[in-house]
Amino acid sequence: MFKKLVTSFLMLILFTFANSAEVDLNKHLETAKNQNKFIMFFHHIPGCPYCQRMIEENFKDPNILKVVNKNFIYVDIYTADTDPVVFKDFAGTHKEFSSYIGAVAYPATVFMDKNGKVLHRAIGYRNIDEHFADITYISTESYKKMDLESYKEKLDFEKD
Repeated sequence: MFKKLVTSFLMLILFTFANSAEVDLNKHLETAKNQNKFIMFFHHIPGCPYCQRMIEENFKDPNILKVVNKNFIYVDIYTADTDPVVFKDFAGTHKEFSSYIGAVAYPATVFMDKNGKVLHRAIGYRNIDEHFADITYISTESYKKMDLESYKEKLDFEKD
């Protein structure tokens, strides 16, 4: 009986690993290097109305899509996914990866440079204008010259 139980358990483990697809985020890092782009991780959780709203509004906005497509490698991190994730020295779940790079609440957008250095974390819901400001703050490399609040003030001034 014990032998059957162990065999069944081992079969379940083998089946689980055989049917899960490892998500190798190092490939995205390599693509970012080759294309000289930033990486943008969007972290979201099941049942989150703010996450869903950002997906439905922000990621369908033509201005946001234009900037993202031109300057970023976009990576969707859905915390309910069970496929294992690897990134540099990290290995774990999607949810553990979110914690690993500092996405401490949801939704969260984490921006990295092509070397995998975190440049900015936008934690919480962002409307289209706020999200656009976060994205252009990184894509214009304004993070090298000023803080985000100063950048937003500059954007507001240029609108007037």
